[in-house]
Amino acid sequence: MATSKLRYWAPQLATLAAMLCGFLSIVAATQLRFVEASWLILLSTFLDRADGLLARSLHATSEFGVQMDSFADFFDFGVAPAVLLFIALTETPGLPFASGQGYALALGACAFWIGAATFRLARFNVLTDVAPDKSLFNGIPTTLAAGLLVNWFLVCLKYAAPGNPLGAAAQFSEARLFGPLQLGPGAWSVFPIAMLIGGVLMVSNLRCKKFVLFKSKLGSATVVLLTLGAFVCLLLRVFPEFMVLLPSTWIAFWLVYGQLAPRYRALPSPPLFPVGDDE
Repeated sequence: MATSKLRYWAPQLATLAAMLCGFLSIVAATQLRFVEASWLILLSTFLDRADGLLARSLHATSEFGVQMDSFADFFDFGVAPAVLLFIALTETPGLPFASGQGYALALGACAFWIGAATFRLARFNVLTDVAPDKSLFNGIPTTLAAGLLVNWFLVCLKYAAPGNPLGAAAQFSEARLFGPLQLGPGAWSVFPIAMLIGGVLMVSNLRCKKFVLFKSKLGSATVVLLTLGAFVCLLLRVFPEFMVLLPSTWIAFWLVYGQLAPRYRALPSPPLFPVGDDE
């Protein structure tokens, strides 16, 4: 009996590793090492994906694992990104977030992000067994939302112009896939707004397809190759602009197609607050 339960350790260890990455990211952010903090959060997104794959392949799914994964997601994709962005925006001299309305905006956006991630995860746990289409998410998953936010933050660090106070171009030795693109300090003003929009998308009923293989072999091969390429880039900590392309394209497509396609539009939407009889 004890031996048969050993298979449950693999996904739980992956979840714990993801949480460790989230914790180390917060530590790095407090030390103003924003590039390293970003890579750690991105690594936690892959580990979050790995724990699910391990659980299914080893037949090691359990209610305990579901709850543990949910707590890890809250920490890794709710708290850690908010801490990173809040410190980066408010502690960098030369940006308009150190005091006044800018500080209030950054603080409010980060607090809203954490609240939205919490709401999203609790709602998902309640509704996951009654979803009419198991291949769809209602609302953007916290993992995808946080990965996109932090990935674009990392891209902006790489492509910051020489006069940008939050730039870190010198920490990227690889080629620049976006060519001579240079971003000024104004680029950072987008991130509080992006966090507010991302929080709304997390708690919304907008339909987004899960990352699954297509019926077309070419489509499936393309997704697999791009995913493997992104994983290699993550391990080597290079080309964040390549890593961001697939999830950005995926979410942009499904935020439109998932709402307009008749087969998806006809599906019932779950309640915003699944309490009482709504369950």
